[in-house]
Order: sequence, then C-alpha cells, then structure tokens
Amino acid sequence: MTKRLLFLALPIAASLALAGCSAGSSDQTPDTSGSPSAEKSQEGTDGQTAGKNLSAQQVEDVASKLLDGDPAVQVIGNKQMQPQLSAAKDAKLPDGIKPEKCAELNAKYTVTDLTGSVAATSTSSSEQMGKVVQIFSLTDETTRKNVHEALALDDLAGCETVTIEQGGKEINAQRQILPLDVNADRSLTMSTIMDAGGGQKLSSVAVQALDGNNFVLVTLQTGSMQPAELATQAVELTDQAFDEIKAVQ
Repeated sequence: MTKRLLFLALPIAASLALAGCSAGSSDQTPDTSGSPSAEKSQEGTDGQTAGKNLSAQQVEDVASKLLDGDPAVQVIGNKQMQPQLSAAKDAKLPDGIKPEKCAELNAKYTVTDLTGSVAATSTSSSEQMGKVVQIFSLTDETTRKNVHEALALDDLAGCETVTIEQGGKEINAQRQILPLDVNADRSLTMSTIMDAGGGQKLSSVAVQALDGNNFVLVTLQTGSMQPAELATQAVELTDQAFDEIKAVQ
C-alpha cells in the first residue's frame, strides 16, 4: 500500500459531512504570507467569532505535537494552508455519487468554505496507516455556524452504501456513523470501508469535532485494521488535540 494510495483515498471518508479542504493533500504549497486571504484569516473577519482564537503559530504547534514521533510526519502551517482553503472553497463536490439521493445528502452536509479560519495540517504515512490531523481556529461566525450545522448529521438515510466516481473509476464505499463520545461541543465520527480494487479493502475513520471556535478533523486509514480499532485511536487523537488547544489558550 503506497503513501499516495492512502492519501488519495482519505478525503472520501469525510465526503458525507465536511469536505472543506483536501485532507489527504501531501503537497507543499508555496509561502504566501503576504496574500490577502492569509492576512484576513490571521486577523479575523467582520463576522468574527466570540472568544479567544489561536494564532497561526499556536495552531501549527498543536498540529505538530499530535503526530510527533510518527513516521514521515509533515506539517503544513497556516500560510501554506490558506491557498488550499481558497481553492477548496470553489471546488466542485464529487461527481457520480449513487444513489442520487445520497449526492443530495452529501451536498446538504458539506462545508467547502473554511477560509474564515487559521489552520494547520499534520500528516503521517507508513505502510500500515495514513494519518491526517487538521486544526482550525475559526475566525468567522458564519463559518462556525456552518460547521456546527454540518455536524448535526445523525442518520445516513439509506446512504450507508454508495458508489463514488474518482479518477474515472467507480469506488464502492460502506459507511457508518459511530456514536462515540468526544470531548467537544459537537462531533461526528464516521467509518468507511472502501473497495480499492484488486481485493484490497481500505478502512478509514474520520472524527470531526467543534468546541467553541476550534474545529478538529482527524482521519485515519489502513488496510489492516477494523473501523472499531481505528475509531478508538482517532477519538483519542481528537481529545488530545483539544487538550493541547486548551493548554496554549
């Protein structure tokens, strides 16, 4: 199982909830510290959220600590994240989701605009597992509200099994919402088992949690573990993220 295969598949795990940015992107983006979007997110917006926000350095520090010691760790800070968030804002939702009603459900519970945030991503990849941890300090009340509403998804409404077109190929996915406790105001945990072809099954778990102005997205994927095992690790990482956030505030 290659690193690229792992990371290409990761975003599908969260496709029926929040798809704000490419959780699986391992490409470095050029430094754009002087870009308007980066400056706007670091300073806040007209609809700024109430409460204390994390700085770009604090968000990056939290993301860095969570996968410290893992193999092939890569950390992408806010300056590099902002162009990716801007691109994701206008990105099209996945085409070819079947049944059709599942495409409609996907659109209803998808947030593509996370530009109103200070963000950082930490990734780790090995032959056994791919990990993506994203930390967002939301600086815009509308963004926070949209995330809060998206996390209200509690029923897949007959969309537990779907077919998704990716790269000209059809991928079958079986999904389940897991009723797990996360130390946050609102959270959504979803497991996905995908048929990657050639007899290979990929299991992934995405935990998405919002606490105050802070949004955490943790995605783990492997071809050798069951969703229940992944979920335990993903929830632990999410809770650790909020502990680190509280420690730096």
